[in-house]
Amino acid sequence: MNGLDQHTTFYLIPKETLDELVDAIQDLRAMRDELGSSGKTETLGDYIPEEKAMELLQRRKTWFWNMRKTGKLAGKKAAGRWYYKLETIKNFIDHGKSNS
Repeated sequence: MNGLDQHTTFYLIPKETLDELVDAIQDLRAMRDELGSSGKTETLGDYIPEEKAMELLQRRKTWFWNMRKTGKLAGKKAAGRWYYKLETIKNFIDHGKSNS
Protein backbone atom coordinates (compact mmCIF):
# COMPACT_ATOMS: atom_id res chain seq x y z
CA MET A 1 0.00 0.00 0.00
CA ASN A 2 1.03 3.68 0.17
CA GLY A 3 1.90 3.93 3.88
CA LEU A 4 -1.67 4.48 5.08
CA ASP A 5 -3.53 1.73 6.84
CA GLN A 6 -7.01 0.82 5.75
CA HIS A 7 -8.55 2.62 8.75
CA THR A 8 -7.13 6.10 8.03
CA THR A 9 -9.81 8.74 7.76
CA PHE A 10 -9.45 12.16 6.15
CA TYR A 11 -11.65 15.19 6.74
CA LEU A 12 -12.06 18.26 4.58
CA ILE A 13 -12.37 21.52 6.47
CA PRO A 14 -12.57 25.09 5.21
CA LYS A 15 -9.27 27.02 5.10
CA GLU A 16 -10.68 29.64 7.50
CA THR A 17 -11.33 26.95 10.09
CA LEU A 18 -7.83 25.54 9.63
CA ASP A 19 -6.36 29.03 10.02
CA GLU A 20 -8.32 29.55 13.25
CA LEU A 21 -7.06 26.23 14.61
CA VAL A 22 -3.47 27.08 13.72
CA ASP A 23 -3.82 30.51 15.39
CA ALA A 24 -5.28 28.92 18.53
CA ILE A 25 -2.43 26.43 18.71
CA GLN A 26 0.13 29.22 18.31
CA ASP A 27 -1.58 31.24 21.06
CA LEU A 28 -1.53 28.25 23.41
CA ARG A 29 2.14 27.54 22.65
CA ALA A 30 3.08 31.18 23.25
CA MET A 31 1.20 31.18 26.55
CA ARG A 32 2.89 27.92 27.57
CA ASP A 33 6.32 29.28 26.65
CA GLU A 34 5.75 32.54 28.49
CA LEU A 35 4.55 30.78 31.62
CA GLY A 36 7.48 28.39 31.48
CA SER A 37 10.05 31.16 31.08
CA SER A 38 8.92 33.29 34.02
CA GLY A 39 10.92 33.21 37.21
CA LYS A 40 8.21 31.43 39.14
CA THR A 41 6.01 28.57 38.14
CA GLU A 42 2.50 29.65 37.19
CA THR A 43 -0.32 27.38 36.26
CA LEU A 44 -3.39 28.14 34.22
CA GLY A 45 -5.18 27.94 37.55
CA ASP A 46 -3.74 31.40 38.26
CA TYR A 47 -5.78 32.78 35.36
CA ILE A 48 -9.49 33.35 34.89
CA PRO A 49 -11.37 33.85 31.63
CA GLU A 50 -12.53 37.32 30.68
CA GLU A 51 -16.16 36.32 31.24
CA LYS A 52 -15.43 35.57 34.92
CA ALA A 53 -13.42 38.81 35.27
CA MET A 54 -16.35 40.71 33.73
CA GLU A 55 -18.61 39.18 36.35
CA LEU A 56 -16.27 40.01 39.25
CA LEU A 57 -15.63 43.61 38.19
CA GLN A 58 -19.08 44.21 36.72
CA ARG A 59 -17.49 45.59 33.54
CA ARG A 60 -18.04 44.96 29.84
CA LYS A 61 -15.67 43.73 27.14
CA THR A 62 -14.97 47.28 25.96
CA TRP A 63 -13.57 48.22 29.37
CA PHE A 64 -11.20 45.24 29.30
CA TRP A 65 -10.12 46.06 25.74
CA ASN A 66 -9.40 49.66 26.73
CA MET A 67 -7.46 48.60 29.84
CA ARG A 68 -5.33 46.23 27.76
CA LYS A 69 -4.80 48.88 25.08
CA THR A 70 -3.63 51.47 27.61
CA GLY A 71 -1.38 48.96 29.39
CA LYS A 72 -3.29 49.06 32.67
CA LEU A 73 -4.28 45.40 32.49
CA ALA A 74 -2.18 42.56 31.15
CA GLY A 75 -3.97 39.64 29.58
CA LYS A 76 -3.19 36.52 27.64
CA LYS A 77 -5.15 35.31 24.66
CA ALA A 78 -5.48 31.59 24.05
CA ALA A 79 -7.84 29.83 21.70
CA GLY A 80 -9.59 33.10 20.93
CA ARG A 81 -10.37 33.88 24.59
CA TRP A 82 -8.77 36.42 26.93
CA TYR A 83 -7.46 35.36 30.34
CA TYR A 84 -6.30 37.50 33.26
CA LYS A 85 -4.36 36.72 36.40
CA LEU A 86 -6.79 36.29 39.27
CA GLU A 87 -4.42 38.26 41.51
CA THR A 88 -4.58 41.24 39.14
CA ILE A 89 -8.39 41.18 39.09
CA LYS A 90 -8.42 40.99 42.90
CA ASN A 91 -6.15 44.07 43.01
CA PHE A 92 -8.67 45.97 40.88
CA ILE A 93 -11.39 44.95 43.33
CA ASP A 94 -9.30 45.94 46.38
CA HIS A 95 -8.21 49.30 44.95
CA GLY A 96 -11.44 50.27 43.29
CA LYS A 97 -12.91 49.30 39.96
CA SER A 98 -12.64 52.85 38.68
CA ASN A 99 -8.91 52.49 37.89
CA SER A 100 -9.56 53.51 34.30
